[in-house]
Amino acid sequence: MSGGSGRYTSLAASADGRRVVATLASPKGTLWRVPVSGARAEMSAARRIPLNTRSGSSPRFGTAHLLYVSSRPTGDSIWKLQGETASEVWSAPDARIVGAPAVARDGSRMAFSTRGTGRTSLWVANADGTDSRRLGASFELQGAPAWTPDGRAVTVAAVTDGIPRLVNLPLDGGSPRPLAREYSVDPTWSPDGELVVFSGPDIGTTFEVKARKPDGSPYPLPRLTLPRGARHLSFMPGGRSLVVLRDELRHKDLWLIDLTTGAEHRLSELAPDFTVRDFDVSPDGSEIVLEQVQQHSDIVLLEIPRR
Repeated sequence: MSGGSGRYTSLAASADGRRVVATLASPKGTLWRVPVSGARAEMSAARRIPLNTRSGSSPRFGTAHLLYVSSRPTGDSIWKLQGETASEVWSAPDARIVGAPAVARDGSRMAFSTRGTGRTSLWVANADGTDSRRLGASFELQGAPAWTPDGRAVTVAAVTDGIPRLVNLPLDGGSPRPLAREYSVDPTWSPDGELVVFSGPDIGTTFEVKARKPDGSPYPLPRLTLPRGARHLSFMPGGRSLVVLRDELRHKDLWLIDLTTGAEHRLSELAPDFTVRDFDVSPDGSEIVLEQVQQHSDIVLLEIPRR
C-alpha cells in the first residue's frame, strides 16, 4: 500500500481483520524570509515567499538564487528561485530528495541525495540542473550532503555497519576519505574551511553537535545540545557563529551560537503555531529563509480483501 507523498502516522485494525484505519499525514511546506538584525525578528517581520509550486521545502541559498524542493505524488523536484521567477532544474520519476540540496561556494554546482527503487544515490549537477551525474553510487547515504571548501569533494554520511559516518567523496571518482568514525550526519563546513560541524545520534529527544578538522581530528566545541528535528546547522558568513534551531520539540526559534566563547543570542521570536522545519542563511548574512511546515492529515479506511 502506498500513501503517495504523505506518510502513515498511526494504525489500527478491526477485530475480524477485515479493515485497517490509518492516519495519513500530508505536510505542506511554505517559505518565508526573516531579516537578521541586532533585535529579535518577530512574526510581523516574516514575509512569505510566493511560489508557483504546490509546496516548498529545504531552502538553500546560491550566489544570486535560492534552491528549494517541491514534492508531488510522483516524486520530488528541485526548483531555482531567481528574483520572483521559479523554474524546475531537476526531477526524476519516483525520486525523493533526502535532506536538502547543497550549493557549492561559487554557486556553480549543487549536490543532493535521492532515494528511489530501494537505493540512495548522491548526485552532482550544475546549478541549472545540467550535466547531472551520480557520485559514489555504491553507498547507502543518510542526511544532507555538503561541499568541501575547495569544491573538489562532497561530504556526506555513508552508512557502514549500520552507522552513518562522514566521508569525503572526490568528484574525480577517487576513493572516499573517512572524516568522522563515529555516528555523524548533516555536515556543515565553516566559512574558513577549518572545521566541519555535524549532528550526533538522537539520545532521547536531543542530540549533540560535534566538530572535526579537515584531517578528521576532533575540534573542541562548547557543549551544544539541540532538540530532535533541528539537525540543520548554518554558519554566519565570515566567522565562527552558528545558526541553529532550538527550544521545544514542536516549536523552535533561531539562535546564534558563538563557537569560540559559547555565547548565545536569540534571533527570532515566532508565533507558537509557526512550525519551522528547515532554514538557510543568505550569503551576506542579512536574512534567513525559513521552511514552515503545516501538518494536514486524513483518516483512511482500508478494506482488506478475503483470500
